[in-house]
Amino acid sequence: MTRACIMALATVGVCLGAGPTLAEEKVQIRLATVGVGSAWHKYSEGLVKIINPKLPAGFSVNSLLTDGSIASMKLIQAGGAELAISFAVTSAEACTGTGAFSEKLDKVYALVGGLDIYYFGTFATRGSGITSWEEIAKGKNNFWLLTTRAGGTGEQAVRQVLGLLGTSVDDVAEKGGFIEATGRSSTARQIKDGLADGWAHVVTKGHPAATQVANMNDMIMLPLPDYVITGMVEKHGWAEAAVPPNTFKGQATAVKTVKAVSNILVASAVRDDVVYTMTKAIMENVDKLPTIHVALSDFDPKRAAEPILNGNCPLHPGAAKYYREAGLAK
Repeated sequence: MTRACIMALATVGVCLGAGPTLAEEKVQIRLATVGVGSAWHKYSEGLVKIINPKLPAGFSVNSLLTDGSIASMKLIQAGGAELAISFAVTSAEACTGTGAFSEKLDKVYALVGGLDIYYFGTFATRGSGITSWEEIAKGKNNFWLLTTRAGGTGEQAVRQVLGLLGTSVDDVAEKGGFIEATGRSSTARQIKDGLADGWAHVVTKGHPAATQVANMNDMIMLPLPDYVITGMVEKHGWAEAAVPPNTFKGQATAVKTVKAVSNILVASAVRDDVVYTMTKAIMENVDKLPTIHVALSDFDPKRAAEPILNGNCPLHPGAAKYYREAGLAK
């Protein structure tokens, strides 16, 4: 076996002709996801339990915490991860080299699309007096808005919204407001302690951090202006949506916004048979997904291979093989 083959085998097992010792190798498949306080973290924990028993001997999937989907896909490209949870809108930028990505990530392939429905959600304390994004853009009442760290889709979406409002993080600061990218785990407590006035992120029903923010504080959800929604759809690839009433505490009516769906991506170098097995394990255990997280009840396995739900990233050959056999792809 060549030195190059041994090195590759130690990461993702790409040496198809490695011989009978292949099954004895310990191969870790790193699933890049975000940290505690996120729905994706729960996804990763549940998916590991579904996938690992089905993998070839010596292979295992383990969670790897990152700042979000942008960071996760860059890790795949750099060889620092083999799987990642992302949003289709962000995956589309990665696979075309646009938006948050200066170049096409050609080692990023699609595995499963359309896992759920995520909304861009903005929460503001009732006491702040802020009722619209236009007021945030003007720095009204020195409003202090938290969002996720750079590398996550929440922070990306905030910048996109501000751009469509004709402003930026720096411009808002000059007008007396403040927008801070930070970790999600302490968000609810920061708001409770009066250290911030609101939070914006991509959230789904049952989202741990969003639920905590709404339950610990007297919050309202802010809609996006119609022209911002149009821009998010036409310029950034989101879809028009409304957060259903009572998705979060204190939210009695539908809130106009945009939505995205989550998908799972895989490194091109991962062996076809391993990717086939992972895809099969997920697709044939759909009934278990809602027990991982309620948001996964929105997953329609019949649409899992659709390009639009995978950010138009190419299907990995191993995943494509499964979908063809299942009659879900050509």
